[in-house]
Amino acid sequence: MDKNKRIMEQQLTEIVEKHLEGNYLVGNDNKAKMISDILVLFNVSYWVAFDWDKPETRPTKYGKYFVHRKDGKVHWETWNGSGWAYNGNVITYWMEVKPPCS
Repeated sequence: MDKNKRIMEQQLTEIVEKHLEGNYLVGNDNKAKMISDILVLFNVSYWVAFDWDKPETRPTKYGKYFVHRKDGKVHWETWNGSGWAYNGNVITYWMEVKPPCS
């Protein structure tokens, strides 16, 4: 078995075991965290629905994000830690683009 494959399988096993109790997932929050951890492991990017009135939908750190606007346009936008640099009232989704697996 390839060394990288073994390492990835071990990491995946650790994530799943961490979030399982017996044979049952413990709560929806735990399931969402497990899925998020697995997506990060495989460097998968995904869209996050943005709603200014829901702080949990905001990016957690300063940086450039790929955004989708109400008018259908997509582009890079800067999250400055407290809001979008421009177009804040028209952004509906954002994504942190992750590099492909090596």
